[in-house]
Amino acid sequence: MKTITFSSRVERLEDGMKFHVVPVWEDVAAPLLAAGHRRVVVTIKGRDIRRAIQGPEMGRYVILGMAQLREVGIKFGDAVEVGIKPDATPDAIELTEEFELVLEQDDEARARWEGFTIGRQRSLAHYLTSAKRAETRLKRAIEIAEKLRTYTLYGDTPPKEDRES
Repeated sequence: MKTITFSSRVERLEDGMKFHVVPVWEDVAAPLLAAGHRRVVVTIKGRDIRRAIQGPEMGRYVILGMAQLREVGIKFGDAVEVGIKPDATPDAIELTEEFELVLEQDDEARARWEGFTIGRQRSLAHYLTSAKRAETRLKRAIEIAEKLRTYTLYGDTPPKEDRES
C-alpha cells in the first residue's frame, strides 16, 4: 500500500486525556484498517512519525506528543499536509542504548521483558526514551530492570509460587 496524502489540522481532544491529535479522515483510515494496518507511519513536514490510528468514538486520529509537535515545528490549530502509510515493522520498538546494555547484563529482567506484550513494551520504551540526558536514561533503565526483576511495575502480580508462601 502506498502513501496516502491528505490535509488536516492539529487539534486537541477535550474529553478524557487532553492529547494533541491530527484527525485522519474516514476515507483515508478505512482502507488501512480494513487491511489490518492500525500501526502507521505519518509524515509531516518530511519527518516520519510512527503512530497508531486511534478512534472511532470521536473520529479517527493519530496522537502527537509535544515532543513530536516541536520536532516538526507545528502547534495546535496549524493546518498540516499529512502522508500516511502502513508501518512495515509495526512491532519494532526503539530502546535506549542504556536499557539494552542493562538487559544484556540482567537475565531475569530480559526474560520478563521478552514475555511482555508489544504494547506493554512500547509503553515502557516510551518512558525510557523520553529522557533527554544520558544520566536520566541510565537511571530509568536500572529502575525498570529492577522493577521487572522484582515484579514491582505498576499492575504487577508476583508469580504464583511467590504468592503461596
